[in-house]
Amino acid sequence: MIDLGIIGGTGFYKFFESTGERIVETPYGEPSAPVTLATWGGKRIGFIPRHGLHHEYLPHRVPYPANVAALKELGARQILGFNVVGSLSEHVSKGHFLLIDQFIDLTWGRDWTIFDRANGAHADLADPYCGRLRAQAIEALSDSPEVVHPKATALIINGPKFQTKAESRLYNSWGADVINMTQSTEATVAREMELCYVNLSFCTDYGVISEDLAPESGDPPVRHRDVVAYFNDNVARVEAAVRATVAALEDDAECGCRSALEGCWLNTEGHR
Repeated sequence: MIDLGIIGGTGFYKFFESTGERIVETPYGEPSAPVTLATWGGKRIGFIPRHGLHHEYLPHRVPYPANVAALKELGARQILGFNVVGSLSEHVSKGHFLLIDQFIDLTWGRDWTIFDRANGAHADLADPYCGRLRAQAIEALSDSPEVVHPKATALIINGPKFQTKAESRLYNSWGADVINMTQSTEATVAREMELCYVNLSFCTDYGVISEDLAPESGDPPVRHRDVVAYFNDNVARVEAAVRATVAALEDDAECGCRSALEGCWLNTEGHR
């Protein structure tokens, strides 16, 4: 059994030594990859690369319910989701870390809910990330030498294409801080499964409007290879932030996330 689930990119394999892996069957199909097991930060963790071992799952094709369910099947009741994001705000620079607290979801047509049959539930997502875990993560990173934004709003597009400049300028006018293609779906499914979910993001670029946000950077509109290169150049920094966060996350069986669907069911009989 694991204490904590982590969902992130394939670069996470550089962070820990595996003690084994588990192939997990779920009611929602196969996860992106077998769950890698490790002991890390004093905790037994299970890790899933959301895009698969070879990045074979693009954002709109990631099996989100299966990924979250696989970690729950192994005992995790709390999940850390790690993302790389692009900036949409002059206040967020490349190299900054963010503990996302809100999102605007513009995704469509993906496998995004466990409630696709009769007698499901309308999950409450007013505060889509676990406030208890967010507080622990904020405290853990408070002495970090990094710039850490304790709250931020992420704008989630469907992908796999990047956004246009007009779209980015619109999202900026809405007050969104960063842009991403995955985390709203993951957070939604975790809430539907009554799990605690917290997100740590790392800003790798200025999206397609670097001339608006950081003209001094001279960066062209972002390409995927730029994201990968910047992440790889900063792996040590990311690892330190993630390790500090993992070490600080403590479980609490009484957390409100564990009963998040109370009062949300369409039919109160036989839903458990």
